[in-house]
Amino acid sequence: MNKKTFKIFLLVVSILSIYKIVEYRVTKKIDAYLITQELNYDTLSINLLFGNITLENVSKKKDSLQLSAEKLEIKGVSYYQYLKNNAIYIQNLKTVNSTITGKILKKEPKKETRKDSSKKAPLDLKIDNIDFENVEIDIQKNDNFPLTVKEISFVINDFELDTSQNKSIPFLYSNLEVSVIDFETQYSKVQKVKFSKLIFEKDNLSLDSLEIVPLKSREKYIYHVSEEKELMTLLSEKVVISDIKISEKEKFNFTANHILFEEVFFNLYLDGTVLEHPDKRKDLYSKSLRELPFNIDIKNVEIKKSKIVYEEYTIEGNKPGILNFDNLNAQISNINNNSVRENNVTTAKIQSNFMKYSPLDIEWTFDINNKNDNFRIKGSLFDVNSKNMSSFLLPTMNVKMDGYIDKMYFDFEGNDYTSNGKLNLDFKNFNIKVLDKDKSKKKVLSWLANLFIKDSSKNGIVKVETKNVERDRTKSFWNFFWKNVEKGLQNSLI
Repeated sequence: MNKKTFKIFLLVVSILSIYKIVEYRVTKKIDAYLITQELNYDTLSINLLFGNITLENVSKKKDSLQLSAEKLEIKGVSYYQYLKNNAIYIQNLKTVNSTITGKILKKEPKKETRKDSSKKAPLDLKIDNIDFENVEIDIQKNDNFPLTVKEISFVINDFELDTSQNKSIPFLYSNLEVSVIDFETQYSKVQKVKFSKLIFEKDNLSLDSLEIVPLKSREKYIYHVSEEKELMTLLSEKVVISDIKISEKEKFNFTANHILFEEVFFNLYLDGTVLEHPDKRKDLYSKSLRELPFNIDIKNVEIKKSKIVYEEYTIEGNKPGILNFDNLNAQISNINNNSVRENNVTTAKIQSNFMKYSPLDIEWTFDINNKNDNFRIKGSLFDVNSKNMSSFLLPTMNVKMDGYIDKMYFDFEGNDYTSNGKLNLDFKNFNIKVLDKDKSKKKVLSWLANLFIKDSSKNGIVKVETKNVERDRTKSFWNFFWKNVEKGLQNSLI
């Protein structure tokens, strides 16, 4: 080995030795820092040349939550950005096979403290790509109900921490992709929600097999709630939300171009025999939208090939009254709470078969900017037989109707207080039977009821007006709609 080659050899050995010494010291410093952050791991490896850090079998406890990962990889740490701009810049951050377990504790209200001007501002943090693979979750929420997810994977591009303002989303990003498999959580003593798969990519979200299901039986659920309410079952084969945009300025903003619900089965069951109806106000939809704590703007909502079943158990010993809306399709446009927009009219067009065989069409409009919550609902119903009419009235009121509604047209306009409208009916062979508890006909009451039925309404077309129908503000919009129909039937029959 000549002198020149020896010098080069010595230089290389010296550089490698210095590099190894520096790498060792940096590893020790990072190791010491991670210990102060209560981050546990089996091995730590660092490549100073490329700015890479790898941790094996990582775990950290945060309050009552335990976070762990098979591997944590940090690649492409920029020394230049740290030294020049006092910022942390990372090319890639990746975790593999992570788990989150434990319990989310309730947050205590923060006490107001004086700002310390001497306190250092947090370092800027930018990460080109974040990739969390196969995250499993099994936790207890702060309401003491469980939440489990078999697998979450997500990718975030151009992540940038933004703590300059007090925002609910304290970071910026250019692209987000999320995959969730087998999500399930309980949200009350009697209900839980789950779905088999969620995919979010390119501002579009798809949800497979969404379910809201009871945890208690129909006989027992009412003893596990604080006030009278329905037991819900919702099954949806597919939910698709297109062109989602989420931002935050003064308020959180959510916009979407189109939402599709496909093959939905929605069942509501009410036991009204145990608890009193709650004396609590139920707002109309326009007011509920107007007073949301965030901004929403959805151009179109579409419901396809769905079914709604409402059941009400009001008389002990009777079966529940039932209303079916089969083959339901709906198109709803302009769901928003933009108070400065000129055209804020929300329109819902609904087509269904009432009790399987009776075609029902509804058009319903309201304007969220109208502080009186004005609305209009109009439509038609055809071919309703006595069996369908009695399916709800007989179990809930011990009233049976015989006859046939050939045609019914309705047009009601109202607000948060009262409504007025028109109802046109075409009856055939109409009469009423009032039954006692044993379902035998009460002849005298039935005779009196039919005595007061207008002869013209037993057969023929009847046109009536409803005026000043008062809304029960403890009940829903659909209860108010039914009161208008009921009032119209009374005016047409008596």
